[in-house]
Amino acid sequence: MKNFIVVVVLLFSLSCGTNTETQKQRFLIRGNEASRQQNFREAVRFYSEAIKLDPCYAPAHNNLGIVYYRQRQYGQAVLQYDKAIECEPEYYDAILNRANAFYELNELYRALDDIEYVQKNLPDSADVYFRKGLVQTKMRDFEEAVGSFNMALEKDPGNAETIINRGTVKYYLKDLDGAEADLKEALKIDALEPNAYNALALIAIERNDLQGAMKLVNQALDLEPGQPYFLNNRGYIYLLMDNLSAAKEDINRSMTIDGDNAWVYRNKGLYYFKTGDIENAITLLERSAKMDPFVDQVYNFLGQVYESTNDLKKACKNYKLAIERKERVNTSLSCAS
Repeated sequence: MKNFIVVVVLLFSLSCGTNTETQKQRFLIRGNEASRQQNFREAVRFYSEAIKLDPCYAPAHNNLGIVYYRQRQYGQAVLQYDKAIECEPEYYDAILNRANAFYELNELYRALDDIEYVQKNLPDSADVYFRKGLVQTKMRDFEEAVGSFNMALEKDPGNAETIINRGTVKYYLKDLDGAEADLKEALKIDALEPNAYNALALIAIERNDLQGAMKLVNQALDLEPGQPYFLNNRGYIYLLMDNLSAAKEDINRSMTIDGDNAWVYRNKGLYYFKTGDIENAITLLERSAKMDPFVDQVYNFLGQVYESTNDLKKACKNYKLAIERKERVNTSLSCAS
């Protein structure tokens, strides 16, 4: 799962100062409006005009970075955030935005450095602890992540989004009861939160309640039709039910919408394994593992694929990795004991 939620506030003010000051703020306002309308080309043009008037106009650099971020041009976004911070070293919004971009680039230690810098200066910010928990989750520092989400909830009690993320981390810690309690609490706060239903579906899968999992993931999709992560998870449930045609349809739809999702490559690899296409199964499962170290069960599935080909050395290597990551391992090979 991937749940890194970016909250961006575009700030601007009108000034009665110099002509240059007025002009650059007008360009900033027009860029903000274009960005809100998702007219990114015009937004880039207006922000760039503001920067021409003042090469160290930090809000324009920050908001230009946001435009690049929203287009998944994360490297370009970082360059703009760098410039904003160079111009205003205590520009905390830009520092947190840069952390978001580092997160997407899997430069997690750099993301954490930025967040912890802001944390020292804004120790009462629930948002800072929330973001820190997200980064720690992706780093698989699950206990630390729970601690960060707890801190966020101390400062902002009853935040459904934070409770869902804490519940999801508890799921990764195999604390299924704790995870379920958090997710149900979140739904009491916001019964229309699709991520809670999706995460509850994962718990149901862990408990081998595939019918329950299907009902829950369909509730998530009713609230957010076409969401690629939900489609992918439903495809995974279909795989576990051996409904391969339905699994293929959902997984392919998910891949078309979001081709950068490592979890979808895991599921497509598992689909190939179940249909006897061993070569493609290995290719996609290994690709998934390289794309995102956070993907669950990928090494267990690689172990199964290699075991099916009697390549026991590679099977054991992957099973051992699976055990280190606390994945469920399905094998009778002694190396997995």
